[in-house]
Amino acid sequence: TLLYTIKFELILCSQGHYNMVGISNNSLPRNVIIPYSIHKWSSYTGDYHPSKILIDDPSDQMSRWQSGSNSPPQFLILKIDKPSIIRQITFGKFHKSHVCNLRSFTIYGGMSDEGMVEICKKGLTNNCNPETFDVEHSFYGTYFPSSYIKIVPDTTWGPAVLNFSIWYVKLSGVSDPVYVNPCIQFFSNRRQERAIKLCLKHLRQHNYSEAFESLQKRTKVQLEHPMLTKLHHMLVESGDYDGVETLLDNAFHDGYMEEYTSKQYSAKWEQIHVADGSPRPGTRGGHPMCIDPIAGKVYLFGGWDGKNDLGDFWEYTSETNSWQCISADTEMNNGPCKRSCHKMVLDPKHKLVYVLGRYLDARTRENMDLKSDFYCYDIQSDQWNLISSDTAAEDGPCLIYDHQMVLDSDLQCIYIFGGKILSNKDRHEADYSGLYKYHIPTNVWSVLKPDNDTLLRSRIGHSMLYHPEKKHLYIIAGQREHFLDDFLMYNTRNDTVQQVFCAHEVKVPESGFTMRATIDTEHEEIHMMSGLSKDLRNENKEYSDARTKIYVYNLRRNKWSEVTKNEGVNAVEPCPRYAHMLVYDNVKKIHYMFGGNPGAGADKGVDVERRLDDFWSLRIERPVFDDIKRSLQFLVRKYKFRDMSLTDPVGSLIFLQQHLEQVVDHSSPTEEAEFQDLVASVFDTATPRDTHSTRSQLFDTLMRYFPENMAQPKDNLTDYVPPV
Repeated sequence: TLLYTIKFELILCSQGHYNMVGISNNSLPRNVIIPYSIHKWSSYTGDYHPSKILIDDPSDQMSRWQSGSNSPPQFLILKIDKPSIIRQITFGKFHKSHVCNLRSFTIYGGMSDEGMVEICKKGLTNNCNPETFDVEHSFYGTYFPSSYIKIVPDTTWGPAVLNFSIWYVKLSGVSDPVYVNPCIQFFSNRRQERAIKLCLKHLRQHNYSEAFESLQKRTKVQLEHPMLTKLHHMLVESGDYDGVETLLDNAFHDGYMEEYTSKQYSAKWEQIHVADGSPRPGTRGGHPMCIDPIAGKVYLFGGWDGKNDLGDFWEYTSETNSWQCISADTEMNNGPCKRSCHKMVLDPKHKLVYVLGRYLDARTRENMDLKSDFYCYDIQSDQWNLISSDTAAEDGPCLIYDHQMVLDSDLQCIYIFGGKILSNKDRHEADYSGLYKYHIPTNVWSVLKPDNDTLLRSRIGHSMLYHPEKKHLYIIAGQREHFLDDFLMYNTRNDTVQQVFCAHEVKVPESGFTMRATIDTEHEEIHMMSGLSKDLRNENKEYSDARTKIYVYNLRRNKWSEVTKNEGVNAVEPCPRYAHMLVYDNVKKIHYMFGGNPGAGADKGVDVERRLDDFWSLRIERPVFDDIKRSLQFLVRKYKFRDMSLTDPVGSLIFLQQHLEQVVDHSSPTEEAEFQDLVASVFDTATPRDTHSTRSQLFDTLMRYFPENMAQPKDNLTDYVPPV
C-alpha cells in the first residue's frame, strides 16, 4: 500500500508543495451518535453474532458478541457510515456482573481497516453500569478522522480460558463534513509527505545523490531540520568529525537535546531501617503523611492496620534517622479520634498541621450523627485544637474520605477536592464532594466548584498538587464510575479549569487507583508513582500484572517520561501496593514512602488483612549533562578513529591515546570492552569497510538525541517491501 502511495505521490509532487492545513484543536460541535455496521470479526460462538452489539438489551443473556476463541488476536472491526471524528465509545453491559466482561481492551481507528492507530486502551468495571470512555481524537494538533474502529479484547474478568463478550457499543463524535473533510485531507497529505521522506532517506543512505536532489527539488519536501542536514553534510559527505563535535555541543547548549535528556531519569530506592529496639510506626494503610522540609521532619497520623482504625501520631527526623511517637492516641490529648482515609497538610511557616475527614463503615455510621470535624496541631506547643466540630454547618465539606488537601502557606488557604461523602441516610453511596477553599485567618469556607461542575468532576483515588508560585492546582487521574486518566489544572486566581494536554507521541501514565504524586517547583516537575487497584484484580483476587511505575512530568515541556519499572521482584525496590503514602522533601530532593496494602493476591497465601510497615526513600536522579556530552564525544571519536585507521594506522593509534581514551568511561564494562575492540581493530585489514555506510550508521545513531519532529523518519523504505 505504501509503495502505491509513493508512486502516486511522486506524480502529485510535480504540482509543488502540499497544503497541510487541517482543523486545529479548537471547539467542535456537540457529539452525536455515529452510526456503524459490522465490517469484520475474528470469530464468534453459536448465536452470539457480532451484530448483537448493535442492540442495547442488558436483560437478554443472548444480546452480545462472544468470540469463538480466547486465542489472540480476537477483534471486531466496525465500519462507520461516513468518515467521522470519534471522541467517545460507550460499552453497555449485562444487567449484572459477568465473568466474560472485558477487564482490558484496546481500540484502534483509521480511514482503512488496515494500519490503524491505537486511540484507547482501557478496561471495564465488572458491574452492570454502562461505561463511556474518551478516545484519542487528535494527532499533530489536528482532529483525527476514522472510517473504521477496531476493538481488540485483551483480558476478561474471569479465568484465562473464557472467551470474550461485548454486549453493546455506541460511538459518539462529529460527522459533519465541514469539520471532517479538512482533517481527512490533512492526514492524507501528511501520509504522502512521509512517503516522500522515506524515499529521500533511502536515496541518501545509499548515496544516490543526484536522485535525492532531484526528488527534493521537485517536491519541495525537506527531509529534516536544516541543522541536521548540515550535520549530515559534515559527517557523511565530508568526514569533518571535529565540526560534528562542535555542532553537537552547540545543539546541546541550545536545548535541541532537551527532549532526550529529559527521559534519562533514574530512580534510586533505599529502605530506611532505624536502630534495633527503636520506636517506629506499625503496619497500616490509609494513613496520611506530611513533611516539613525546612526542619527535615515527616509526620504520620492514624490509618488502618487491617482490623482497626489507629490514632497514633508519629514524627520522623531525617537527621537522626529516628521515629518519635508524639501520641499513642491523639484523642486522649484533645485531638482527633482514631481514623483512616483522612488527609493532613502542614504549614511550614507557622508549624501547624491540619487534619480533615475519615472513613466509617456502614455498620458503624448507621446510628451516628455524622459530622466533619476539623483539627489543627501546633508543633511548637504540642497542642491540638478543634477548629470545627462540623465543617458542613459552616459551608464547608461534609464528612468525606479519600479526598485530597493542599495548603498555600503564603495566602493561608487550604484547598480540598473530591472524596466520597459519608451518610447514614437513604441516599446514594457514591455522592462526591466538590472543590472547597478554607481561609485560615478568617475561618471562612467557600465552595469553588460543586460536584456537578462539568469541567472538574469530583473523584476519589486521585492526586492533587499545588504550585505556590503559579497558584495552580494540578489534579491527576482517580476513579469515579470508572478509572479517570485526565490531567487538569485549576487556576485559583481566576477560577478556571483547563485540560493539561500532553503530546501524543509521549507515553502517559496508565490510569489507576491511589496514584501518588509530588511536585518540585524548582525543576518544574511532577513526580508520579502508580499504585495497585482493587478493581484491577481478576476473579481470584490476584494482580496478574501488578506493577509499580514512576513517571516525571515536565511542566515546561508538557511531557511525561517513564522513570522506572518495578515488577516487585527486586529486593532493593518496594513491592507494588495501594493505600500507601508518599511525601517529598523539596530541599533535599528525597521522597519518603511508608506502609500500604500489598493486595490480597500480590503474594500467594497473603492474609487479606495484611498491611505494610516498611519505610523507603526515593531519589529521582536527573541526567548528568556532562555524562551525556561525554558519551556523545566517545561515539563520534570512535567512528573518527575507525576512519583514520583505514588510511593512517599510526596516526589513529596516537588519536586513540591522546583524544579518544580521555572520553572513555573505564568504569563501564561496555565502554571498556568497546575501547579494547577498537585497539584490536587497527590490525584488522581483512574486513572491508564502506566509509559512507559506517558514517550513515553514526548519523542514524545521533538522530536518537534529537526530537522526532526534527529528524528523518526512524523507519526505512525497505521495511515496507516484502522479503520475497
